[in-house]
Amino acid sequence: MATIAYQAKTKTYRVQIITPDHKRVGKSGFHTKTAAKTWLTENQLKIVTGQSEVNSSHQLLSDYFKHWYETYKTNVTDITLHQYAVTEIIIRRYLPRARLNNFTREQFQKFLNDYGQDHARETVAKRKTHISACLKDAYEDKIINEDITQRLTLTGRAGKSSELKFLEYGDFKSLEQYSYDHLNNDSQLAIFIAIHTGMRIGEVKALTIKDVDFVHSKIKISKSMDGNGHIKVPKTSASNRVIKIDNRLLDVFKRFKGVSDLLVQVSNEAVNHVLKKDLKHIGAKDVTFHALRHSHASYLLSKGVSIQYVSERLGHSSIAITEKVYAHMLQTLRENEEDKVTDLMNFQ
Repeated sequence: MATIAYQAKTKTYRVQIITPDHKRVGKSGFHTKTAAKTWLTENQLKIVTGQSEVNSSHQLLSDYFKHWYETYKTNVTDITLHQYAVTEIIIRRYLPRARLNNFTREQFQKFLNDYGQDHARETVAKRKTHISACLKDAYEDKIINEDITQRLTLTGRAGKSSELKFLEYGDFKSLEQYSYDHLNNDSQLAIFIAIHTGMRIGEVKALTIKDVDFVHSKIKISKSMDGNGHIKVPKTSASNRVIKIDNRLLDVFKRFKGVSDLLVQVSNEAVNHVLKKDLKHIGAKDVTFHALRHSHASYLLSKGVSIQYVSERLGHSSIAITEKVYAHMLQTLRENEEDKVTDLMNFQ
């Protein structure tokens, strides 16, 4: 049995053939249905009779991975699909000759070791998850005879320490004032918005003046811009949110009431470059733009704002994520609360 399906996300066609022994073999990436039909006509008989080099088990691991995510990951967001494409590029770079039928657990571990030498542990974990899911499906589809994804050791460098991910209150306040005094370019505006809202860089770049409710002092966050400049829907439903904003930010937005296009038109590299200069000017430590989001949340938590509200304001899919990211801050707050309790109970 053979099928030809159109994949809306990639705007290509894929061919899938189920062999007599119930294996799924196919190919993706056809730009026209005619091209897909031609390939099917030329290869179907060979595949079914086991005479074709296209047999999935003999494919390059990178080719099968591409076929896999284009076949099984059609219901994910464009941002997530992009991450699978990145993993494909990494497989081609680190495992250019690896074939699905003889890719071993030892080779998988060696890849993790090599990739982990100059990448953060969190990044390595993402690639491991993608490749493991692909191999598990290949095993379930009887394309390979063994599940080699078990008992692998995750490697990678430690991420930045928690204190590097956000600015202390004094520096945070100084940066806010400095950006306010220099709102003469899009990068400074992006920095100012992030300080006051905790929005992600993609969310800031997708913001328009129509998203600002001047009557109720709120911002509607319903879209994001990816690295290629495409406006996308949020990755999770929680990211689609409306947040309250302060009068200072609202007054800044009033300056842009006549702007019909995006409020900020700048690359990630450009805004981080400006941020680096700003931080140097005020004598603060060097952090990335994303640290402004952490700084915003950490500041609110330090002032007693509930973690439930902070989680909603940031657009986290669950409060557990907020607790994990800001564990350092929550522990400090807990210690402060313990001191308050002991003081209150000291009746003498």
